[in-house]
Amino acid sequence: MSAGPSKFVQVVIASPVRQHFDYLPAEGLNAMDYRVGTRVEVPFGRRNMIGIVIGHSQDSSIPADKLKAIRQQLDTVAIVNEDLLALAEWMSSYYHHPFGDTLLSLLPNQLRKGGSINAYTQCCWKISHHGLGLPDNALSRAPKQAALLSFLRTAELATANTLTTETALKHAGHSRASALELAKKDLVTASEQAYYPSDCQSLLTGQAQDQPPTLNNEQIAAGTLISDRLDSFDTVLLEGITGSGKTEVYLRAIEKVLANDQQVLVLVPEIGLTPQTINRFVNRFDVPIAIFHSGLTDRERLAAWTAAKDGVAGIIIGTRSAVFTPMANAGLIIIDEEHDGSYKQQDSLRYSARDIAIIRARTKNIPVVLGSATPSLETLFNVQTKKYLHATLKERAGSASPPSIEILDIRCKELHEGLSDNAIAAISETLSNGQQAMVFVNRRGFAPLLMCHDCGWHAQCDHCDARLTLHNRPRELRCHHCDHRTHVPSSCVRCQSTRLLNVGQGTQRSADALSALFPQFPVIRIDRDTTQGKQAMGEQVDLINRGEPAILVGTQMLAKGHHFPALNLVIVLDIDQGLYNPDFRGPEKTVQLLTQVAGRAGRTGHAGKVLIQTHLPEHPLLQIWQTESYQGIVEAMLNERSLRSLPPYAHIALIRADSHKPEHAMQFLNSLAMQQTNRVNQNGCQLIGPLAAVMEKRAGRHRAQLMIKSEHRKSLHGEVKQLIHWLDQSKKPSGLRWSIDIDPQDVI
Repeated sequence: MSAGPSKFVQVVIASPVRQHFDYLPAEGLNAMDYRVGTRVEVPFGRRNMIGIVIGHSQDSSIPADKLKAIRQQLDTVAIVNEDLLALAEWMSSYYHHPFGDTLLSLLPNQLRKGGSINAYTQCCWKISHHGLGLPDNALSRAPKQAALLSFLRTAELATANTLTTETALKHAGHSRASALELAKKDLVTASEQAYYPSDCQSLLTGQAQDQPPTLNNEQIAAGTLISDRLDSFDTVLLEGITGSGKTEVYLRAIEKVLANDQQVLVLVPEIGLTPQTINRFVNRFDVPIAIFHSGLTDRERLAAWTAAKDGVAGIIIGTRSAVFTPMANAGLIIIDEEHDGSYKQQDSLRYSARDIAIIRARTKNIPVVLGSATPSLETLFNVQTKKYLHATLKERAGSASPPSIEILDIRCKELHEGLSDNAIAAISETLSNGQQAMVFVNRRGFAPLLMCHDCGWHAQCDHCDARLTLHNRPRELRCHHCDHRTHVPSSCVRCQSTRLLNVGQGTQRSADALSALFPQFPVIRIDRDTTQGKQAMGEQVDLINRGEPAILVGTQMLAKGHHFPALNLVIVLDIDQGLYNPDFRGPEKTVQLLTQVAGRAGRTGHAGKVLIQTHLPEHPLLQIWQTESYQGIVEAMLNERSLRSLPPYAHIALIRADSHKPEHAMQFLNSLAMQQTNRVNQNGCQLIGPLAAVMEKRAGRHRAQLMIKSEHRKSLHGEVKQLIHWLDQSKKPSGLRWSIDIDPQDVI
């Protein structure tokens, strides 16, 4: 007996509820009229929401007379293909996140809001059958209309079914008004068609004007390793010291992929890297290049998404969320600076773009390349266990050599706005030689602390356990955790003393000090405060790339991936905080940052120099790094992780909770731990905590966390699933929020 037709449409929405919802088809439609992967507008509670059809059914757990009907069908063809549906299912399972919210997260914002899949449309005109048969003299009293009709008739006869854009009409000397008059007479028809405007910021046309440089033997070997695996899945770590020419290896592999009419996805960690990276690709290839980053409008991002989905774009370059971009014919995925923490989403759906890229590559049976001068310990562990292939570049490309590194002991030394005499002298010498110097300060603003000299009061955020940072332009106190802003007091709020001190260094203060010391040279400051405009970062990078003597002042935005030919000196003002970071990943992140910053110096033949100012010159991390570089310290860090049973030798998950009331988050997680301890221990997992977060109060909410650890990933996920079941069923204090973070990058 055959099953009857489906009666209900299964829809998921962006909701914390871990299930789909059944809906009736709209009047006059059948359930099967709604294709899987299409968007619909559905009533949900008192609101209308955008959902995605994931299936159909004959039965529902809810009586049919209680079900609501779909309000509107937004797509006639699926915008979510089978690949993205499967990816969302995997992500929902692995990250223990509701499937509906996961699936909607893969779409551009404009589609999530219910907008048209066409980012840009234009009016197109076509002569009608009636217009084709109209006698030549029929419009003799309307010569402009007659001329336009003749133009459209010629276009139709030249190529059948041709649509003529309004832009083409204007270029030919015809007006929209004439076209509208013809439409009233049924002589022409108008339709809206999708197109990509030439000035769209997210879709660029390659120029293919640069000639490839000559590769060295290491680059040739690395390129061969990648090229030999273009027809199958493999993960290749391309480990190359800074300036070794990793990007050129990427470009040669991309050439081969494009020659096969396939697409390439390239992920970069920061929006700040995109201008320089994009220029290299535009100048190298003659294919359309789709761009994704947070500086684009929703419409521009949608245009890039559809260009990749339809196969228009041969290369897709973007930051973290670009990993979800559908590709018509994927051939290769590249993750540049694979170690970078920005690939990990830190709220809502806490995914790792690097790990998602590997999953996508495996599904599509294509290779993925992970590039870095300082690979993550997890990636290096996968190389050691033969899960990943390994290519190394140990020499700088061309005639460049690694910079010399000097540790400056600044204990008991006189400092000028954080700069030692040695650092100032080195900057002066560099500028005199016609070169550039970079001062790295890993803090925005003018000063990290406003303090009273008489009573010790310091400006504190009312909403976080954090000090307010002083900014001079505009002059205000700002919290870099919740963005709370307030005026700068003229006197101490505790003792009314007017002796307020600006303690510590920020990029703004360092830039001001360097401008005063070297007034004849430009000081270029790059941080999130100075690069907020759409073109701001590109303009700053262009200014640096002129090669004129200058001083660069910046945060991590300057530390990674940039190639500044005239930069010869790098000074790191304050690395001490990172040396005693309580997070177990602290040493790894600190040495990675030092290596990346140091790698900006001396990349074009000059002997670069790096000065590290510190109050801890004997710290073993600094000593080993100075003599043995990042590669020399990796084994020691892995051994420590192994002894402490930490990733990559174990797997962890964090359950975080927060509430406006101080005790609620901790009490809630304590209840969870007490309920689950015996069963968790029996299954080889370990509960650690709950503990208050290092910054216990943030944005007015009090935070606590519970860690689950296991040497076996399957056991960990089994326990997390049970914990979530308990969390879903338990009664929670009003206003309490909780979340799950699998493979967290920040555990403090």
